[in-house]
Amino acid sequence: MIMTKILEKMSLLGLSLLLISAFSISTALPPMLDYYSPTYNASQIELLVSVPSFSVVAMLLLNSFIDKWLNDRQLIMTGLILLSGAGIFPFFVQLYPLVLLSRLVFGMGIGLINAKAISIISQRYQGKERVQMLGIRGSMELIGGASCSLLVGQLLKIHWTLAFLIYGFGFIILAMYLLFVPPMEQVEVQKSKQGLNKKDFAMILGMALLAGFVICINSSISLRVPLFQVDGKTIVSGQSALVLSLEQGIGIVAGLSFASLLAHIKNRLLPMALFCLSICLFGIALANNLLTLILSSVGVGFFYSIILTIIFHRLSECIARNLLNKATAYVLLGCNLGSAVSPYVLKLLALVSSSFSWIFLAYAIVSFLLFLGFLLNSRVVKKA
Repeated sequence: MIMTKILEKMSLLGLSLLLISAFSISTALPPMLDYYSPTYNASQIELLVSVPSFSVVAMLLLNSFIDKWLNDRQLIMTGLILLSGAGIFPFFVQLYPLVLLSRLVFGMGIGLINAKAISIISQRYQGKERVQMLGIRGSMELIGGASCSLLVGQLLKIHWTLAFLIYGFGFIILAMYLLFVPPMEQVEVQKSKQGLNKKDFAMILGMALLAGFVICINSSISLRVPLFQVDGKTIVSGQSALVLSLEQGIGIVAGLSFASLLAHIKNRLLPMALFCLSICLFGIALANNLLTLILSSVGVGFFYSIILTIIFHRLSECIARNLLNKATAYVLLGCNLGSAVSPYVLKLLALVSSSFSWIFLAYAIVSFLLFLGFLLNSRVVKKA
């Protein structure tokens, strides 16, 4: 019985392993450029890496309609089959138009299971168990992304087409899901006619904006850290890669420690995480050496991950079980938009000053204002 529960949890957590793997094949771009040029230019080839994002967003927008036609099991099966089947397609066929189409379909697969991989945990678990699972789920995304990137690096030593075989793991995840995750009881999965009310929408919008904001910060770090200067010289690519790897890797620790932090700090965790995020961003703004940049960036990575997990936890606490998938899809849209607009936010901030310090000082100020807002709100709610 215990082993059955463990296998069920492993299978559900496995759904998150490939969610951020779309960009894992980016290291295959140099040999892909050699293969497709001069027929196709660099932008067209780079599109093969980024194009899944468009179909992910499309699927998230269509989530509420798809949810009416497919139950959880059908949706996850369809998503994993599309993800894996289209994901490994470029290994067999390298014609550019077909590869582009396969990457679009691959993104559709991710989009189908993206929200469900998160909401299904809140639907199946309660209390402390749910909190632990949500925290570990966030870590699984990062573990999956890092593992895929490392595996791609090894496969590229043989041939660039082998890089796409990493998506074959989706078939293993599908097999585990079908074998070890029992269908939910009909009474639990029955659709309710009641939809989201105005209070729900306001809460979801707030969480989506907050998620978009912290994702925007994370993307800005990825875009600006490689330009960081020490003693007037830009840091070398190896050093910037180290900073970004540590910043992302600490998210695994954040996910694993989330349940413990929430148990001890409770409702104050979100304002405290925002306060600590603002301090770390302030540290990046003032950084004048590599060590300060690393420590501050790692801090941002930790609290950014904590905030995202809190957001999905709050959704599970406040939104009806049958509406969780729709609510999660809306928040994930906020995440995707936050990542998409980050270059434009950086351009907007550059109108005041293009200084590295100014950019992260601005983020620190906004984070601190959000801390004050959530702190005051939590006190008002407590008094009420």
